[in-house]
Amino acid sequence: MKVYRTIMIRVALVFACALAGFSAAFAQNSGSQGQNILKYEIDSRGDTIYVDEIRPARIHPKKYLSKREWRARARRVHNFSKAYPYALFIAHTIRETDSLFAARGYNAHQQDKYLNSIKDDLLNDFEPLFKGLTLSQGLMMIRLIDREVGMPPYDIIKKYLGRVNAAFWQGVAKLFKGNIKQRYEPEGEDADLEQLVKAWNYGEFDELYEFLFGKKRPDIYIPEKFREPYYKSLEANKARGRAARKAKEKNK
Repeated sequence: MKVYRTIMIRVALVFACALAGFSAAFAQNSGSQGQNILKYEIDSRGDTIYVDEIRPARIHPKKYLSKREWRARARRVHNFSKAYPYALFIAHTIRETDSLFAARGYNAHQQDKYLNSIKDDLLNDFEPLFKGLTLSQGLMMIRLIDREVGMPPYDIIKKYLGRVNAAFWQGVAKLFKGNIKQRYEPEGEDADLEQLVKAWNYGEFDELYEFLFGKKRPDIYIPEKFREPYYKSLEANKARGRAARKAKEKNK
């Protein structure tokens, strides 16, 4: 179990940086603080017609579950509520990191320097959070990261840490009958996860969670320093350092 948690932490944290737009990415799941303005059209007679888009209704076949099946279902929903928000967070940070590197034209050395500069902060802040996940939640998160990124953990580790590290962690996973090369299968092994993802995207997951547990789904915690692009923190620290040096030289 500890080994798998270590795998999760390495997969998730090595590249978790540049969180531009994090709040916007989760706004649809956290509720809006503003007001929605209803669209309208004016017809040929000058009448105002208000227009709104109604979310399509989905009809689910009625299925009676045993108590054991209900418990398994509730456990799956609970684990998903912990795993999927972090999978979205991680997928978002990967895309933001890649976008930052591309926009600034970072070479391999600059990329390594940037990633290494935030490694300690990420491990200090996120490792305790991820250690709080159960093994089932961690394994589910890994599957969902693949879904969101289109890349299994093995390929993610290889991209950011190199082939040797990826091969090492795959070897460790195999010792515990795991496989970080295995792809997400929405119509196969992961069909039930795919159903929960669709419920999330349709805005139905929170209702399902509240129905099962009688309370609202808790939000994941993101340390304050990672609620905006990390490079801004780096640049701010450098600016403060330059200002401090100038002030010191001026006072000599």
